Amino acid sequence: MARFALDEAAWSGPWRQRSTAEKAVLSMGLLGVAATSRSMWVSLLVLGAAVGCALLAARVPLRTYAVAVLAPASFVVLGAIPIALTFGGSPTGLLAQLGPVAVTADGLMSAGQVALRSTAAMAAMTLLAATTPMVDLLGGLRRLRVPETLVDIAGLVYRMLFTLMDSVLAVREAQAARLGFVDGRTARRSMGLIGGSILGRAWQRSRRLEEGLRGRGYAGSLRTLPRETTVSIPFVTASGVLVVTLAATSVLFTLRGVA
Repeated sequence: MARFALDEAAWSGPWRQRSTAEKAVLSMGLLGVAATSRSMWVSLLVLGAAVGCALLAARVPLRTYAVAVLAPASFVVLGAIPIALTFGGSPTGLLAQLGPVAVTADGLMSAGQVALRSTAAMAAMTLLAATTPMVDLLGGLRRLRVPETLVDIAGLVYRMLFTLMDSVLAVREAQAARLGFVDGRTARRSMGLIGGSILGRAWQRSRRLEEGLRGRGYAGSLRTLPRETTVSIPFVTASGVLVVTLAATSVLFTLRGVA
């Protein structure tokens, strides 16, 4: 199903057998370069490296990866719009003006840098999410000595999301079987009923999950069996070389004033 696409890609991909540390070095390194670089060219390079690693090396399905990266694009666009606009004053490099609101070349450049940097960072994070199942990420957080409470909260939220999405699909299929979407008015009424039903079903299933954990002697830790993996030195070395090269390029472009 579509809702499990990213998780299925992480479980079935060729990088599933790789250590979480290896993939974290690559993804977090690319994320760090994207977050700190001031050059659009470096952001483009980071974006290209993340997309290339995901599609070519990790063989993540194109549709799955594209949807995961582009889904938060609306937030990036909304955040970039105020940067592109100038309010009041006498801005230089004026391109268009409507009353007190103006669009300038510098504003568009800044908005483009923020949008491209954010997209590159999302691509790097999605690379880790699309190649590493949540159970491995939680195990990695435990090895990093992250407080157990925070790790368990992350795991519970992840399980609750699946519970909620299961409820959404079940109710929607039931409504479709009853011809609840046959016209616009009926569809709107059905959507309202779906919202109310989903909350109730999700709450009941969450309570059953809590009762089941308590019945199994839950003592404040949702541990899973660890998976033994070895860290590939060539992979880590190649990842480090890529990240360092991009970081050095970012520094060089900054010193030369390349936007």
